[in-house]
Amino acid sequence: MPVNPSPSRRTRWWTVALLSAAFILGSWGVGAAAPDDALIPLERYSSTKAKTLASTHRRDMVRFYEHVYWCLPWLAIRNHTLGFPKRPGVEGDERYFSVMIDVDQTDDGSFAAMSRERRVSAMFSRYGLHILRQMLAMTKAASDDNVAGFSVALSWPKPGLPATQPVSETIALFVDKVSLAEFLAKRLPTADFVSRAKLSVFDGRDPVGLVKLDVWEDTFNSTYKLKNYEAPKEAKCS
Repeated sequence: MPVNPSPSRRTRWWTVALLSAAFILGSWGVGAAAPDDALIPLERYSSTKAKTLASTHRRDMVRFYEHVYWCLPWLAIRNHTLGFPKRPGVEGDERYFSVMIDVDQTDDGSFAAMSRERRVSAMFSRYGLHILRQMLAMTKAASDDNVAGFSVALSWPKPGLPATQPVSETIALFVDKVSLAEFLAKRLPTADFVSRAKLSVFDGRDPVGLVKLDVWEDTFNSTYKLKNYEAPKEAKCS
């Protein structure tokens, strides 16, 4: 899957700011986020349980944000999307440790030539799995009995459209924490992981029908080096 990350952090944030006006998923906010802006504000939570989770895990969430900011500069966490929302359309108060990511990339034409199903699978395999792995490893959310699972949403520019009329493609995946941990530890087959997860796909604002998700290993985020960019040593990217 071809990706051409922006050549500098300033370019990345400018590009994301332009594209994010078209990126919408539910009621989540829009725009590249600073650390405090990335977190879902406490006043937006509808239950004491959610507010307690957000307060308890705040330090870990900021640490995760800083990891994405410094170590994955081709990604940007969307405003007010890092926290513990409910899965849309589900009754009760099950809370998921969640984040929404804008992917800054250009396309040489081969990405546009893929089917939507292939694009969704490629983006989740490259970015979604890596983000979920970091969320699991860098926080104590998995050991919190009040956390039902993990969620990642990804948005990227829909290929084949003019830059003056940007539209996003977006995927959002929710999965219980036991299934995620077993899958990442290679104890759960891919087909079982996919069947247990809840996947939604959007074309701009519009939800699309059932999309088959394939998942494979992609080492891009752990091996790619952005030209002329060096993360500070305290970021601990390796």
